[in-house]
Amino acid sequence: MSLLEKFVSQRAAFEAALRDDDWSRVEPYLHADVRYEVLNMPFHCSLRGRDSVISGLRRSINRFDRLCERSIGGSPILLEEGDSVLVHGSIRFRRGESPVLESRLWEIATYKGDAIERLIDLYDVGEAQKFTRWMAEWGAGLDASYT
Repeated sequence: MSLLEKFVSQRAAFEAALRDDDWSRVEPYLHADVRYEVLNMPFHCSLRGRDSVISGLRRSINRFDRLCERSIGGSPILLEEGDSVLVHGSIRFRRGESPVLESRLWEIATYKGDAIERLIDLYDVGEAQKFTRWMAEWGAGLDASYT
């Protein structure tokens, strides 16, 4: 299985876990000592270890994603480079009558064997300011942070 195929499989497991909160299906895709970093957003973080990463994902999803309408935007660009998969795409959120908040980002998954050893979400320039403005108007009670 190519890294791109592994990544697509992991994303499907992630989306399923997002729907039903069964994160056991995501665990096999993450190295025990995985590092997850979110960059260029007010909720930036660096988490280490599978349990910590899954806990952080659950926290953010329960306090933000599940309280909004969430969709993946357009057709992402997927590239395989060495032991990494790079994806450039967007994610969209809407809450009630809010305008759509669309954030563009790079997701970089670096593999060690069959599992992701490092995962980076690097948001495009300007996304943090857009997110902050949207949160000021529409984000009462929302918290996208991982820690």
